[in-house]
Amino acid sequence: MRRAAGAGLKRGWYHRLFAALLPLVSHKYEPLVEDRKRELFAPLSGRVIEIGAGTGVNLAHLPPSVEWIGVDPNPYMERYVRKAAARLGRRASFCLGAAERLPAPDASADAVVGTLVLCSVSDLERALSEILRVLRPGGRFVFIEHVAAPAGSRTRRRQDCICPLWRRVADGCHPNRETARFLERAGFSELHCDRFTLPLPIAGPHIAGFAVK
Repeated sequence: MRRAAGAGLKRGWYHRLFAALLPLVSHKYEPLVEDRKRELFAPLSGRVIEIGAGTGVNLAHLPPSVEWIGVDPNPYMERYVRKAAARLGRRASFCLGAAERLPAPDASADAVVGTLVLCSVSDLERALSEILRVLRPGGRFVFIEHVAAPAGSRTRRRQDCICPLWRRVADGCHPNRETARFLERAGFSELHCDRFTLPLPIAGPHIAGFAVK
């Protein structure tokens, strides 16, 4: 693993606890999306940067030939990434950093992956700009995200109501973020986005797909 400087690092007892609890959440969530992950990740090759790498759960779905670099602002995630990589018998690099300021040169990545991360970045427009910056021409940004329910729906009203509390207990997550709208205007040459709903309270509405630089 390699370590790099980053912005907005998250330290302290809360972020240590969040890292410890995340595998429990992933255990419930992964069976709901693993088929989509396999389909979206299968075409990827070369250098892949994952933003919000978390515990490295996506390593299991990525082709073994890719050069994976996980970026996360929570330093307590690194030990879980190490364990995931060792269990799968593959190499992986972990970098401390934030999506809004990726520790990577311009046009250095063949793909960027993000799952359940755009809901919690502090500046979504800047994060998407950074993704475009580090992607090579023709590179893909692959995503699976929970998003805002349609305006006026019962679920959206619940999302709007609970958002202030949700952000505090879920590491800055916005359950009512209209992520698809940001993707549409980010400047990608192509955007393929599928909407679907999972059987989850509040965070059921999802999008998945890829965008091309």
